[in-house]
Amino acid sequence: MRCAFAAAALSAVAAAACAAAFLEHARELSVTIGDLETPALSARAVSLKFSGTGFRALTLDIDRVSMAGRDWRKVRLTCPDFIAAGERITCSQGVLHLDGQIPVSFTYTTGSGDFTVELKPDADETWRIAGRIAGGKTTLQVKLDQARLTRLASWLPPSESKITAGRASGTIDVQGTGVTAHLQIDDVAFADTGGLHAGEKIGGTLNVEAAQKGADWRWSLSAEWRRGEVFWQPFFLAATGQRLRVQGASSGANTSFRDGVLELQGIGTIDFNAQLNHSKAELETLQVRSSRLRVPALYEQVLKPLLQQTSLSDLRTEGEATVALTVAAASIASVDLELHDVSLEDQQQRRFALYGANGRIPWRREAASAGEFVFKSAEFLKVPIGGVRIPFRLRSNGVGVTSVRVPILDGALQLRDFAAGTTDDGWRWRFTGELEPISMVQLTRAMGMPEMHGSLSGVIPEVRYRRQTLAMDGTLVVGVFDGMVRASKVEFIEPFGRAPRFHADIDMKALDLELLTRTFDFGTITGRLDARVSGLELVDWQPVRFDARLESSDGNYPKRISQRAVQNISALGGAGAAAAIQRSFLRFFDQFGYQKIGLSCHLNNAVCEMDGVERAPQGYVIVKGGGIPAISVIGYNRYVSWRELVERLKRITQENVKPIVK
Repeated sequence: MRCAFAAAALSAVAAAACAAAFLEHARELSVTIGDLETPALSARAVSLKFSGTGFRALTLDIDRVSMAGRDWRKVRLTCPDFIAAGERITCSQGVLHLDGQIPVSFTYTTGSGDFTVELKPDADETWRIAGRIAGGKTTLQVKLDQARLTRLASWLPPSESKITAGRASGTIDVQGTGVTAHLQIDDVAFADTGGLHAGEKIGGTLNVEAAQKGADWRWSLSAEWRRGEVFWQPFFLAATGQRLRVQGASSGANTSFRDGVLELQGIGTIDFNAQLNHSKAELETLQVRSSRLRVPALYEQVLKPLLQQTSLSDLRTEGEATVALTVAAASIASVDLELHDVSLEDQQQRRFALYGANGRIPWRREAASAGEFVFKSAEFLKVPIGGVRIPFRLRSNGVGVTSVRVPILDGALQLRDFAAGTTDDGWRWRFTGELEPISMVQLTRAMGMPEMHGSLSGVIPEVRYRRQTLAMDGTLVVGVFDGMVRASKVEFIEPFGRAPRFHADIDMKALDLELLTRTFDFGTITGRLDARVSGLELVDWQPVRFDARLESSDGNYPKRISQRAVQNISALGGAGAAAAIQRSFLRFFDQFGYQKIGLSCHLNNAVCEMDGVERAPQGYVIVKGGGIPAISVIGYNRYVSWRELVERLKRITQENVKPIVK
């Protein structure tokens, strides 16, 4: 406080003024006071000089002023209109030289020790100090009007975060070694050099009671936060009427907080005790226990800003949660989290949802523990998932689940030997399992895809996640369309990010073409199909690169293709001549024989290089005729943009599709 020296200095001025009255014919008078001590403050090497006519000009120098553990060096007060009349001493045009020049006026009554001081550091800023100098019973009252808080920064406990802006209005009362403050603060800003703690446009009320005992201070604080935003790594908080009550003790080395209560409007309350080490700038101990916190408000006000670059950035939430946390030796020692009917949904993309989650998660740094997580239902990519109970084991840096069965439609996903933990490079986890048969009809309906027949089942090799990459050690084998699909070299990069990337090689063997074409209302093709997709790469689930080839399987089986299927296949190869069928006698046939079917696409830079079972003049053969009647389909567009090919699949029959008949 820039006026902290005033009370001690005024008594020195009064003593020197009495001496000056006896030397009214002298031209200059210098007085050395030495040191002044009161319980609240001390002044070292105090000296005064009176000069001018009637000693009306005063200069006061103090080498050091100390108060509440803070020091001010080389303090000077000049007063060109100093008046000492009887017991009353006044100065109306003084200047305090302390980090600049501050206009000051004061009055002092020597008999009673009463005084007033007014400082005007800026035109719109006023500090008024009134009180009585009476040794251990010295009293001060400071009234602030739009005081800049940067001037109070040195009074705060040592911290890396510094106040950079803000105003305060209100009162600060000092009685002996006790201090009481009632302040209204506005537009406060603070920050640290590392960018981990910051606040802007903070406004609210602050009430403090403090008492000094030796070098330590014991205090209580209550505050209401009405405006502004605070970032305190990793949390972001915006004011919605939060309240804080806490008691504590501060010394040069530590600050302790006890019986703290933080009321988060719309969320709940948090009780806490803590110990802060100033020299290490770290939280040595912390005990936190919450009431039932309302998850929707907690997500919107606290968690959502932290999740902007993840798949959890836009959720609808319900339910409540309680949390208890302890910190010891500057690191987290335990966490107890309980969920009460928590639900969440991905609002925009509808990728996932979880309903009716309850659970108990007790984590201990130094010991193993057991917990349980239960949910009533869930969805993933619009596929419904039944209720699941998951008992798990916790250790200091990981979690394990022996086995869990996840119902999916009329089948299930069986997971085994799930283990997850943290290392220096982040989270890691792994599991194995199998997929019990799931109806493809139900699955495709749920996902909004064309209805497929058959069932989906398979064996899941070991799946591993590390360094934001999900990968399989072996080959995923799935049965579908009465054939077999094998996926190898499967890799998800940042699967939970905003733009996940997927890599894989996929082999399909002996898929039933009749089931497949009926599923997509493509026309009818009988026979079997093999497919190979090498180097598949998806970014945000959109293909950017692959080398794919589909062709009829080897073997002796009926090979028939309907006229409608011919037209649709022709559309994939570009402009042909579907009308040619209608102009020839072949229009009387609904089905044709074929020898071989094949189509390939090499996708790169959003362009698909097309090919078929063999070359043809100015094109490639997609369907090679065989039997009676036979038909061949030729494609002529060898280079097709991927977007156009997708559009062809969407509008697979076109008026200008004209397959060439042989």
